[in-house]
Amino acid sequence: MAMPLRRASNGFFFALWVAVCAASPEFLWQGLFSLFGHFSLTDAAAALLIGAILAFFVEPVLERLRGLGDAPEHPQKSPAFAACEALSFAVVAVCVHEAITVYIAASHSNEQAAENLAKAVAQALQWAVTPFFITIAWMAARGPSWIAWPVAALAIVVTTLVGVMFQWSAHVLVTSALPAVFVLIAGCIIVREQWDESTFVRCARATGVIALAWLALTGTLQLVLWLAHVQAFRIYERAEFWTDLRFYIGWVTGLVVAPAMVPGVPVRLADDSWRRRR
Repeated sequence: MAMPLRRASNGFFFALWVAVCAASPEFLWQGLFSLFGHFSLTDAAAALLIGAILAFFVEPVLERLRGLGDAPEHPQKSPAFAACEALSFAVVAVCVHEAITVYIAASHSNEQAAENLAKAVAQALQWAVTPFFITIAWMAARGPSWIAWPVAALAIVVTTLVGVMFQWSAHVLVTSALPAVFVLIAGCIIVREQWDESTFVRCARATGVIALAWLALTGTLQLVLWLAHVQAFRIYERAEFWTDLRFYIGWVTGLVVAPAMVPGVPVRLADDSWRRRR
């Protein structure tokens, strides 16, 4: 009983990880765009101060706590290099936090904070639902057909329902659902062929190729329509095109950076060295 629950929880959180990554680039883009509109020296000083606390206190403590386990130690770094590296990442993290806060305008002094937060959550759901259910469908593809096919169909239905619920226009619904179907099919084929620690890296590669091919094709067609002065029919608006590009970047990134669903199996080689099976 414990093993199926563990697999289910791992699958759920892996899919959630991918979904959050897919939704993140648009938040970061819109937030940074809003933040730089009123960024001041005071904001820079605050980011530097908070970043220093994170870099010199919080992160080292967490690193020491992680080192209490069996994880391999990181190579030693000089104090200057370690400080600059940690401070840089900490300042970036603070700026990202501020950007998202500005984007959703969720400060306590804002009377519309709850409404803005609800809108932000709704936007995140629009970007995250499709990758989440497609990832679940990929995992289900390893099972019997009476499970794999309904879950795959559910992923397509949910993608369509999201567009209907949030009142997407017809061309937005098509440009979202059609490449998602191709990604779903490609991932299911990859998962059924081989299930190891690099399975979802291959899924990420397939997703990236399909996304680039789709955006290149539709972008070219839209350019031709624009040059021909055809206004009655549009495949993409300019903002929609770049939004989709950021979405696919986040989706592929999530598949790459999420912890592997299948841990690597160490193999003993002739020279007694240990490596991961590929």
